Amino acid sequence: MIRGWVERPLRQKVFVMTDQHPLAWQNGQQIPYSEAAVPVWDLGVVAGATISEMARTYRHQPFCMQSHLARLITSCRELGFPLPYSESELAEAASAIVEANTRSLDEKEDLGIVWFVTAGTNPTYVADDTLLDPTVCIHTFKLPFHRWQDAILNGVQLTIPAQQQLPDASFPVQHKTRNRLHWWLADRAAAEIRQGSRALLVDGTGHITETSTACFYAVVDETVLTARNGTLRSTTRDILQDLCTRIGIPFRMMELPVDRIDNYQEAFLSSTPCGLLPVVSINHHNLPGPAGPMIRRLQSEWTQMTNVDTFRQILQSE
Repeated sequence: MIRGWVERPLRQKVFVMTDQHPLAWQNGQQIPYSEAAVPVWDLGVVAGATISEMARTYRHQPFCMQSHLARLITSCRELGFPLPYSESELAEAASAIVEANTRSLDEKEDLGIVWFVTAGTNPTYVADDTLLDPTVCIHTFKLPFHRWQDAILNGVQLTIPAQQQLPDASFPVQHKTRNRLHWWLADRAAAEIRQGSRALLVDGTGHITETSTACFYAVVDETVLTARNGTLRSTTRDILQDLCTRIGIPFRMMELPVDRIDNYQEAFLSSTPCGLLPVVSINHHNLPGPAGPMIRRLQSEWTQMTNVDTFRQILQSE
């Protein structure tokens, strides 16, 4: 049974066990997911100053949680965010939330696991200096596999819009943050150019970077290529690089000039919730699809690594 709030005769809220309400963890306490909130005076709301991280479960077990937490803590340190909890405390809290929230899942379902840390209170809005602490939260959600079914069946269409990747000197793109207005605008612009497509951004020097939610890869002469600069410090990219090294597929991080797209023999994406997704077009350059030989081989290895065939898991979801 999963905990939730119910009313008692004296109208006191008491924490009891129910089936309907998942748990979250915020600032050191387990709470109902429905009660998790960021105050309107928090810099996470006021300035978009939030560092986030997302892992997922495979067969209800967290996957690479320590790697995700290490990146979260590194980002907090490098960007100067206060974090009053240790890696072990955050891992323990997340494990407890996952254990509780998977009890109501079907065996074919899995969870996304989110951690986020805000920069604290905006002192202009709150005069009380004792309220300046950050908001630290952990929550889960059932992965919406149906949202990726079309990507598996028909491949992802990418469009390069007018918006460019933010320069490293102005914005810490290598860190996973919630300040993502430029990505929202870019995806909207890409969909206006070509319905159903997603944005693939280039930087100010004309080199491909990434998409709003995924790392981008091209395949040329049986070598997997991905952008060296201007991208998130991607956990799935690290996993994929290790996987390629283990099975003998050349993997290179390098500059990807936008005018070389016609040389790509395949392209694909990687992200935490859905694993690998095939790309069938970039602007007007069509690629073999929906899945070429490289992504099929890598998908097979991904399945062996996680013991879950994510393609099948996505396609069989309702």
